[in-house]
Amino acid sequence: MIRPLLLASSLLGLSTAWACSCFGPQTFCGTLNPQPPQFPDPEWWVPSDVILAVRSNDFHYASDVKVLRVFSGDLQVDQSIRVWGDCGLLCRHYVNGDVGDTVLWAIQHCDLWGNGACGTAFEQASDYQLSICGVYWLGYANGIVSGPLFSEGAIEEVSIDALGELIEECLPTRINEPGLPITRAWFDGSGIAISTGPEWQEGKDVRVTDAAGRSLLHAGYRGARGRLPIPTGSAGLLIVRVSDGRRSYMAKLFAH
Repeated sequence: MIRPLLLASSLLGLSTAWACSCFGPQTFCGTLNPQPPQFPDPEWWVPSDVILAVRSNDFHYASDVKVLRVFSGDLQVDQSIRVWGDCGLLCRHYVNGDVGDTVLWAIQHCDLWGNGACGTAFEQASDYQLSICGVYWLGYANGIVSGPLFSEGAIEEVSIDALGELIEECLPTRINEPGLPITRAWFDGSGIAISTGPEWQEGKDVRVTDAAGRSLLHAGYRGARGRLPIPTGSAGLLIVRVSDGRRSYMAKLFAH
């Protein structure tokens, strides 16, 4: 079961009783780069952005924060975002706390599961969430970041200035090694591009759904590379599943 890292009470006023039990990486570095076969769908765990931010407001079971520093991802300094936590029924951390608190979070695009499950309809596709299924936050005080960076259950420290280099070392490489093509899906400007390795069968089946599980596209292609149109009207989180009948791959993409 996940043992979430608890920050000092001066930084967080959060409950430690979780409504969800899930199995994820037990270190911060492992959360940035989960490895199969223990984590067969790594994209479920990988955060989209790692940020240092200051809490500006609470809204129901969410916190509005202003980004102070970006270590990974596409967010910008001074950008204000809403990060959703747990309402008591989700696999997320409780995120509410005091205005002015500084937080170091590894966040994901919001999956909108709180809409309906929490009896509300506040979550938006442009929002973010703080998962409980891994180590998605670290302690921060006086320029020092602390928590289980590399070792499960440990409290390891690194300066905030060195954190960016640490994250680069933890993130999976984007360079293909000879003979080991990376299986992945990504937006190439006007469509969804897919690349698979030689171990895959010739024929591929692709299904694209939104965060609520509604089917947006079902298509097939042959060969190591494929390209599909972005489903009309798509916005927010898209889940792309590729299968050849013997193996499968899943990616989370965010359509603007």
